[in-house]
Amino acid sequence: MLSEHGNRKWRFDAAHTWAASRKESRIARTVVLKLKTSEFKTLTRSHTAGFSTCSCEELTNIALSLLQPVGLRPHQRFRLVGVGLSNFCDPEDGHAQSALFT
Repeated sequence: MLSEHGNRKWRFDAAHTWAASRKESRIARTVVLKLKTSEFKTLTRSHTAGFSTCSCEELTNIALSLLQPVGLRPHQRFRLVGVGLSNFCDPEDGHAQSALFT
C-alpha cells in the first residue's frame, strides 16, 4: 500500500509525464514504470495497450497497476520512481501495429 506521500509523488510524476507527452505530435502506446529500491535493485515494468493513453488519470492508473505484481515488502523504500511513455507512433498509425498481431 502506498503512503499518502507516495501516492502524491506517483500522481505528480504521471502528471509531469502526461504534460510532456502533450507537446509531442506523436502518441505513446506503452506506459513504463521504473523503480530503484534503497538496496539499489532496479525494477522496470511496462504495459502496451492497443491504443494510446488518453488522459493523465488513465496514465496514473496504469502506472499504479504495474506496481501491484512487483511484490515488494509493505514498507519498501525507493530512491527513484519514474513513470514514462514509450512506443511512440504517428496518430494516424496508432492502431496499425496492433492490427498486425490480431
